[in-house]
Amino acid sequence: MIASNMDIAARLLHPAVQALLLALCSTAFVLCRRPRAACALAAIALVWIWLAATPALALRLRDGLVAGAAETSRHADAIVVLGGGKLPVGDWSHTTTRAGMGLSLWRAGWAPLVLVSGSDQAMDLAQGFGHSGMPDGDLRIEATSRNTHENARNSAAILKAEGLRHVLLVTSAVHMRRAAGCFRHEGIEVTPVAADDRHALLAAAPPWIPTRGALTLTARALHEYVALWIYERRQWI
Repeated sequence: MIASNMDIAARLLHPAVQALLLALCSTAFVLCRRPRAACALAAIALVWIWLAATPALALRLRDGLVAGAAETSRHADAIVVLGGGKLPVGDWSHTTTRAGMGLSLWRAGWAPLVLVSGSDQAMDLAQGFGHSGMPDGDLRIEATSRNTHENARNSAAILKAEGLRHVLLVTSAVHMRRAAGCFRHEGIEVTPVAADDRHALLAAAPPWIPTRGALTLTARALHEYVALWIYERRQWI
């Protein structure tokens, strides 16, 4: 239920959907012969979709979510890789994905164990790591969690059962603030390690020229801010 509600919220928070809803309301006012209200809503829709698609706004929203999502300089008891991101295509060693970052950290010896978490991708991640040379003894699988809260709760139970307290947490930069907060709430020491953020390329783009990538980032950031608010109210972080 929580996961489905979050999916619905994510769709409604997309600026394109919001602009469409405003446009529909504007059309309704036209039919009701209220031209001023119709023009006002149409203008708001156009301004919002333009603003949401600008790198300036998208990166500003992103910056509030990625604090602490830097690469590690400390060894840990385990590496936790959260599902939900894109799986690598071909070479699993590229750090542009969560899986690639987790595999690279393990190969570099930053932690002896890797725990993969998430009902959507845990088994695929485990299979990919196995094919990339990771022995079964170095891998732990948590394949029942349906959201970030359950990722942290279920993973913490596995980690604590083995006496593991400090993890390198691998997820996307935008997701890191919420994910790290959930794991810390469960009593796990977290060193955030964000997978390379493809949205960082927007920093070199003209700040006020709309792009599809900026619109996608704005939508993701809005979803995360609402999710943070919900998680704080539920005392999950």
